Amino acid sequence: MSNAIGLAEALLGLDDFRVLMVTETDAEVVITVETTVDLAGCPACGTRAQAQDRLRVDIRDLPCFGRPACLVWMKRRWRCADADCAAKTRTEGSDHVAPRAVLTLRAGLESTRQVGELGRSVAEVARELGVGWWTVMDAVVLHGTPLVDDPARVGPVRAMGIDETNYQAATREHPTIYATGLVDLDRRVLIDMVEGNAARDLRQWCAAQDPAWLGAIRVVATDLTEHYRAGMSPHLDHTLRVADPFHVVRAGNRCLDTVRRRVQNETLGHRGRKDDPLYRIRKLLLSGAERVDEKRHNRILLGLRLGDPHDETHGAWLAKESVRDV
Repeated sequence: MSNAIGLAEALLGLDDFRVLMVTETDAEVVITVETTVDLAGCPACGTRAQAQDRLRVDIRDLPCFGRPACLVWMKRRWRCADADCAAKTRTEGSDHVAPRAVLTLRAGLESTRQVGELGRSVAEVARELGVGWWTVMDAVVLHGTPLVDDPARVGPVRAMGIDETNYQAATREHPTIYATGLVDLDRRVLIDMVEGNAARDLRQWCAAQDPAWLGAIRVVATDLTEHYRAGMSPHLDHTLRVADPFHVVRAGNRCLDTVRRRVQNETLGHRGRKDDPLYRIRKLLLSGAERVDEKRHNRILLGLRLGDPHDETHGAWLAKESVRDV
């Protein structure tokens, strides 16, 4: 390869293709290619086929040196030499490009890796390849679905976490749309995403799983809502249900806020205002005690002394910190 013969093919990296021409525009690099197959037989009768003409097919490939790349494949159309053969003509194919595909196989696989493994947005990858959003999304669905559905991807799970996510905010057309995420807590691997956050959504997902796989689960961590507890029955009744620390601490913070607002109204007769003692320390009360320095700690004590005559807010604050310690 020291005489430069084959260097273009080596850079292209596609077996059974040769480079005919490379041109460059302001937006992309265009590589005209053809297959190296010179002989072909008729798939119907086995007679040696004759090259009839060529079809131009534009395909998007991986970016080339930081620029979008377009492969122009001059596809051969073969004609059977036997006049009595029913096959007539056929167009050549390649393992690197699926029929009627916009992206090469390697571009689709890399798009899936970028979106799924590296967490890049579909729009960002589409701009990099010089294609539309749906072109990349279709590739992610095509190549990613078998990876997600592969039973070996997750394997046995001992501790599973269940939590909801605000998937789409409410609009005039629909209420807030939630999704339920299920996670392997030991390996920190996402098991699945379920549309909705109702008990029936979790129950239907459990019903579709292998009973032996569910039977190996020993611990399930959820938030403190009732619908997930109900959704675990009957398929996960054998597990130990625990509340994850985030939701426990959030419940403590919510209780502290409730007490502070009640004391505020009972002592001053109105909701919190910027100069009210308890209102001024509302955010400091929710901070972890180990993250509050001496100056802020003194502000908390002063606010409680001025605005909490019966030590109710103070007691709720200490209770919240006790929960955090646990």
